[in-house]
Amino acid sequence: MSFLFVKIYYGPCHTFDRYIHKPHLLTGLKDRLQKMGFRVDLVPVRFTNYCMVEMCGHEVFRCNLKHLKFNTSYDRDPVCRRGVDAVITSAVKFRRGRACLWFWTLLNHQMFRRDKYAPIDYWPVDVNLQSFAPCKTCIQCCDMLVKEDVPKEEEKKPETYFKL
Repeated sequence: MSFLFVKIYYGPCHTFDRYIHKPHLLTGLKDRLQKMGFRVDLVPVRFTNYCMVEMCGHEVFRCNLKHLKFNTSYDRDPVCRRGVDAVITSAVKFRRGRACLWFWTLLNHQMFRRDKYAPIDYWPVDVNLQSFAPCKTCIQCCDMLVKEDVPKEEEKKPETYFKL
């Protein structure tokens, strides 16, 4: 789904003892987002005085529909301004997240890992990694793990206890 696609869910507004969907309350929000290059879909729902802005399946902004001004531009409506700011900041965050995920998938596909077809690494000193001793010999040689003194009652168990 595109970051430039926004769904606005709005419910019926309760005015003059009637419940009617009023998309005219969203004109400032819709017009401003469309001027900025977003594709806006208005979706009517059944919840009273409900307005929610969604991007990429995530809720970005929510408000009471009565707080938006009827048929007013973006400049004159503070709630509309907060909604547009929320959409802009979430679009930036989604773009950053996509770039991070793209980079990590590149690493997972072993794009930058070395194999026989990759360019040769030239080290200033020859490194021989097989010359190091395994860990088992370090335990016997350096006494890294020392046997713990076990009480006589627990000596009967076949397990050995070690402490670091």
